[in-house]
Amino acid sequence: MAKVCEVCGKGPIVVNSVIRRGKARAAGGVGRKVTGVSKRVQKPNLQPLTVTRAGTSLRLRVCSKCRKSLT
Repeated sequence: MAKVCEVCGKGPIVVNSVIRRGKARAAGGVGRKVTGVSKRVQKPNLQPLTVTRAGTSLRLRVCSKCRKSLT
């Protein structure tokens, strides 16, 4: 079962998770420092949706954006 929307094809993407410490300059500190960067995966918000086509019901896994546009 793939994590892909069956309508628009939206799937998981890889992003950087940036960890910072310190106090911002605007708040009176010396600035925020980056202490770590690691990869992480953002998955689409897939929801089950039952669609009736030609008298048969079809179960689709669609993202929430497509689900709003279909209903």
